[in-house]
Amino acid sequence: MLKERLHAVGHAEKWQLDYLFDLSFQAWLVHIGVVTATVALLVYAWPGEAWPWIWYAAICGLSAALAALAWRYTHDRPADEDAARPYGVAHTALTFFVGISWGLGAFGAATGEFHHLLVYSLALGGTALGAVSSQHALPRSCFISLWTSVPLLGLAHLYHDSSFLGVTVMAMILLYAGVLSILSFRMLRFMTANVTLTRSLDGKLAEITGMAAELEEARREAVEANLSKSRFLAHASHDLRQPVHAIGLFTACLRDLRLDGEVRQHVASIDNAARSVSRLLGSLLDISRLDVGGIVPQPERISLDDVLQGIGGQNADALRESGCTLVLEPSGIFVSVDPALFSTMIQNLLSNAQKYARGATVRITARTDGEDRAVLEVADDGPGIGEADLRHIFDEFYRAENDARHREEGLGLGLAIVRRLGGLMGLDVGIVSAEGRGTAVRIAGLPVVEPGAVSAPRAHRQHPLTGLAVCVIDDDPEVLAATATLLRRWGCEVMEFGGLPQEAAGCDAIVSDFDLGGPLDGLGVVARIREMEGWPVPAAILTGRSEPETLAHLARSGIPFLRKPAHPAELRALLTGFALGDEAKEDEATAS
Repeated sequence: MLKERLHAVGHAEKWQLDYLFDLSFQAWLVHIGVVTATVALLVYAWPGEAWPWIWYAAICGLSAALAALAWRYTHDRPADEDAARPYGVAHTALTFFVGISWGLGAFGAATGEFHHLLVYSLALGGTALGAVSSQHALPRSCFISLWTSVPLLGLAHLYHDSSFLGVTVMAMILLYAGVLSILSFRMLRFMTANVTLTRSLDGKLAEITGMAAELEEARREAVEANLSKSRFLAHASHDLRQPVHAIGLFTACLRDLRLDGEVRQHVASIDNAARSVSRLLGSLLDISRLDVGGIVPQPERISLDDVLQGIGGQNADALRESGCTLVLEPSGIFVSVDPALFSTMIQNLLSNAQKYARGATVRITARTDGEDRAVLEVADDGPGIGEADLRHIFDEFYRAENDARHREEGLGLGLAIVRRLGGLMGLDVGIVSAEGRGTAVRIAGLPVVEPGAVSAPRAHRQHPLTGLAVCVIDDDPEVLAATATLLRRWGCEVMEFGGLPQEAAGCDAIVSDFDLGGPLDGLGVVARIREMEGWPVPAAILTGRSEPETLAHLARSGIPFLRKPAHPAELRALLTGFALGDEAKEDEATAS
């Protein structure tokens, strides 16, 4: 311990010298003021004597030299400890002479009255305390200041009065020097601890800053990777959807032929496989867009009954195949949600019921929850979900450990997409299920709005597509042939084009792909054909694109569009609407 203290007294780090000289300039100016006040007393008590002026000149000169040294240090600010060390040595040497000057001055004061010596003692004691407060960062200078001046003051008191009283006063003065020495040690220890803590905090801060920079870089790379993935999927989706779309159209044509039972079964298997690929691709694209924030809800006033009836009609064939019975309970409730996103949620819930609750009754009900909110529930009386699986049922790519479930095609994304779309629109999605007791999924928080006007249904004719002249445009020959073949099977008169027709074709409707590989996209081609025909020909756009910007652009155009691979029933319903002049059908197709 003693060795460490002696080393601390003799050694000075650069931070100690920085702290010392930052305080020294003002401290030595104050010291000159104290010396000036003290010399006034000495001159008053010893008029005509030369020694007070000699003492004053010596201490003022030394103080000015120390102030100049501090000024030079703070302005030059040495770069390292080796460059700073000479300043510390010079400071210690000058303080030694300052201490000796104060001590010798005490002997001069001791030649007069006791009260003169007492005032001088108070001045020296205050100066010693000031030395501790300003020089404790450099212990050797502090101790030299104390132990060259204060002990000499004690000896001066003994010189003035060699009796017991003088000895007692000298002992008290030496005790005072000891207390100041201990105080300087403690102040240095406190400062050292603060510096160590500050350095540690600076190191931790630098480490955290570095980690934060690395995390930010990792986050940026992850975001860029997600964006790259999204861009890749957006560009690849068109090429992936095209063949699946063509397969669906060709199988629809085959189903209309008189096929024997075995061949019809093969066609149905091909169609089911194409639908499965379509669903898987759609789920992957949906979850990718959700990951990168590519979906922005666009709330509209919708009738729950109309939306649910439309979805039920679209799923009629799939429900029959799965043996499920769909029960829709009318509610008369109108809500404000994004119709496309909300329809996707209900579609995913129905698909889950068809896959995992075959032969069950699926019941969809809606009720108000308070004054301005509604709750929609999709419930089935199927096999239900076990408690262990229920905890993870909304996790992405999670599938229950159940043989019956694993026989079904899927990625385990349906319910994850439902919950994330619900969260995107501020809705609360929950599930209640138990093995053998069915499953109920509730969508709560639907904003209730006032009912809107409902268009009166139009009368339907028996064969609305018979003789309908349809202009089909697609730059993919296989898709063009499949679409044309299917439309002809429905009784349409089809005119096929790989791009913009050269002249008016006298068409009643237009079905165009969006990406046509030329200067005009599908919207531009529709606009030009309408100019040629001289009237706003009803049109539909088929697209394999999934970017939010493209879909929003299509939605703003007012032309209904279908996402590839489009189900033939959707295309047929859209064309039937055109044939009947039913605008409500167009709106419904746009939402799909």
